[in-house]
Amino acid sequence: MPIIKSKEKSEKEQLRISIEHPVLEKIKQYCAWADVKKLDDFFEQSAEYTLSKDKAWLTHLNQKETV
Repeated sequence: MPIIKSKEKSEKEQLRISIEHPVLEKIKQYCAWADVKKLDDFFEQSAEYTLSKDKAWLTHLNQKETV
């Protein structure tokens, strides 16, 4: 089961990024396999996943909220 899925449209901000070609090719292959139509869905959900799982980041957020 794919981790990344297509999402409904929502308000977006446009970014311009540079990424190494081999990495981009793997991302495109993953998106084709997972039936993800837009690369922005991949990047957005990957970022959400990272931000929800990074323990150091979550600790930082919790410390910031208690201050």
